[in-house]
Amino acid sequence: MRLRRNQLCPIHRSLFCCGREAIPRERRRRQMGVRRIEDPQHPRGYRELRSNGEMRKLLDRKILAQSGICTLCKERFTSYVDVVPDHIHPRGMGGAWRDDHPDNIQAVHWWCNGEKGSSRG
Repeated sequence: MRLRRNQLCPIHRSLFCCGREAIPRERRRRQMGVRRIEDPQHPRGYRELRSNGEMRKLLDRKILAQSGICTLCKERFTSYVDVVPDHIHPRGMGGAWRDDHPDNIQAVHWWCNGEKGSSRG
C-alpha cells in the first residue's frame, strides 16, 4: 500500500519517507467504512468487508501491534510501500470469499505474502 500525502508513516513516524500516493485524477464515490455480511457458514455468523481507507487504518494498527515486524519472515519493515495486509485464513484454504476481520489480517512484506500464496501462515 502507498502512503497518502498527509498520512504519517507508522514505521518511521515521518511525512517525508517511503512512497507517497499520487494525486488522484478523478474522485469516485465509494462506500466507506466496514460492512458486515451475514454468513451462516462462518463461525462468527458474519464476515467483514472493509473499504480501502479502513483497511489502511487496520494495517497501521497491525504494524504497531506487531512492533514493525513481519509475521512470516520475522524481519523488520523498512518501508511502508513493502507492507501489505495478509489474510490468515485465505479463500483457497476454505476461508470466506473475503473476511477483513482484524483477527484474520496480519501485516507482512509483499514478497512474503507472494511466497505464502494460499496457505495458512
